[in-house]
Amino acid sequence: MANEEQDTIAHLLKVEEEAAELIVQAQEQSDKEIAAARAKANSDYNQKYESMASQMESDYQTKIASIEEDHKNKLEEYKAQIERTPKDVDAFNKLLEKIF
Repeated sequence: MANEEQDTIAHLLKVEEEAAELIVQAQEQSDKEIAAARAKANSDYNQKYESMASQMESDYQTKIASIEEDHKNKLEEYKAQIERTPKDVDAFNKLLEKIF
């Protein structure tokens, strides 16, 4: 009977050892899957981030070019308006004589 009990205990210990090994294998597999999922998520994030950053940079450069062109046109328009303004040299000279 003692021998039977020892066999049972040995069998239970072996089953427990196998269960522990299965748990270790499952944990290792889980770690691999988590690492792969994390790497894929990081890759997807970086790809989307780069795409958005590139689009935003492109939009920014387009907006800057548009603003610069608008500024240039307004400045040219202002210069043309000043050049079209009639100059009253006599009145200007009289004003200078009054001031000085």
